Amino acid sequence: MKNKILTVILSIGLAITMTLASLSALAVSNLSVGDVNADGAITIDDVAYLAQYVAGWDVELGVKNSNSGGNNSNSGNVSTVFSNDIYSSLPNKNEVHVLMWRNYSPLEQQVIDAYTALTGVKIKTTITTDAEYNTKLVSLISNQTPPDVVMFNTTTFSGIAAKSLKPLDKTIFKLDDPCWNKNSMDAMKINGNYFGVAMPWSINCDDQSYVTYYNPSVLRECGITTMPYQLYTEGKWNWDTQAEIIAKVKNAGKGYTGLSIQSTDAFMHSAGEDFVSYNGSQFTSNINSVQESSNLVKAWQEMAKLNASSSFTCWDTNLFNQGKVGLFTANAYGLRKDSGWFDNTRGGYANLQAVPVAGPKNQTAYTPTRNKLWGTAKHAPNPEGAAYFLRYFLDGTNYNQSDVFCNTQFSTVFDLISSKTAKKSVMYGQGVTDYIKADNYSYITNKIVAATPANVANIIDANKNAILNSLDRVNKQLAQISTIN
Repeated sequence: MKNKILTVILSIGLAITMTLASLSALAVSNLSVGDVNADGAITIDDVAYLAQYVAGWDVELGVKNSNSGGNNSNSGNVSTVFSNDIYSSLPNKNEVHVLMWRNYSPLEQQVIDAYTALTGVKIKTTITTDAEYNTKLVSLISNQTPPDVVMFNTTTFSGIAAKSLKPLDKTIFKLDDPCWNKNSMDAMKINGNYFGVAMPWSINCDDQSYVTYYNPSVLRECGITTMPYQLYTEGKWNWDTQAEIIAKVKNAGKGYTGLSIQSTDAFMHSAGEDFVSYNGSQFTSNINSVQESSNLVKAWQEMAKLNASSSFTCWDTNLFNQGKVGLFTANAYGLRKDSGWFDNTRGGYANLQAVPVAGPKNQTAYTPTRNKLWGTAKHAPNPEGAAYFLRYFLDGTNYNQSDVFCNTQFSTVFDLISSKTAKKSVMYGQGVTDYIKADNYSYITNKIVAATPANVANIIDANKNAILNSLDRVNKQLAQISTIN
């Protein structure tokens, strides 16, 4: 009786889906006998499997396939954590295809070679540029050569997830394993689906968090005796003490610049603020009513003050390396020896120091971050291989720490900003604002910085509609993702 009922259910499913072009002749023949998932039995699982197929998940009818593509899949006794002897349980030794936006550093290549030696798995890599990364990914998928491993960040995740990424299978990526940094992963979780993984203390996940670099010898030249990192350890590192250092450097009579900053929104994020917030499914606006007294406005006023006093410049590693900049706020990639940022710095990079980004006085200071996650492309042939490769490639313990960072002080600061408990402000605003029009975010933030401090709130308010229009478009895209995938 049970089998007859299930056959009827499946027949109804067939009748409903006959209009869908995606039902192949193979699907029809398998439905006639009821064993849709080819597990040797006709059960309620066949109904669920058919529903996944109709919804567009990456499953094949009549083929036993554990990769159903959903975040909540956990059929049978398949574990959602890695075994103690992780790499002895590799599901296959097929080649893993990685899409990169740059060449591997020598240190990364050593880790990849070690993984191949350990597992026998070969790593194929397609190299593109940062600017062309998403376009190349779409092209590879279109040409039926999708990569198993892809990277994305908070600037691109909503668009790339809809077009190019497969939601991670809980059993394939062992999503309950404590190795993963769920704080980072949750920041780009969409409608209950994880699309990427991260690990704590990983140079390939947290190198887009922000820190402030400085050369102690330059600061001493300008009459500064207490270094920023010492102020940090004493609980005195904040916007006020940072402003004092910037002013001393600028006014030392040497023609030096007080601050070079990679992204002017770092002040806003150091206060834990952004133009938008994200709840795992939709973005909401934080600027519907712009309050003069808010930390968001105060943060931009700090930048406007620095601009009015000609105390800062935008990104300029050359000026910093020449010893003509007091503080340099930029992402943590510069902490890495293989970044090459400070190879020619005055006095050598071994003497440089860094400190977490300063925040408002007597308040929590947040580390601004553009999270990097690693996932797998739609229709990728080897997501299982991707999961095990990323477990190894992202693991900081597989890297010789003495070879990773420019010096031990840099390593200490990286540990502070990349731990699971680090307070971070995810930099969503740029990706949302630029969704309709590229560089709109820079246009708006430049206008805010150029304003008088007293007029900052008015400039934000005058430009909020451009941000809100993009936000609405992004939300429409996000709402479709559970259906698309």
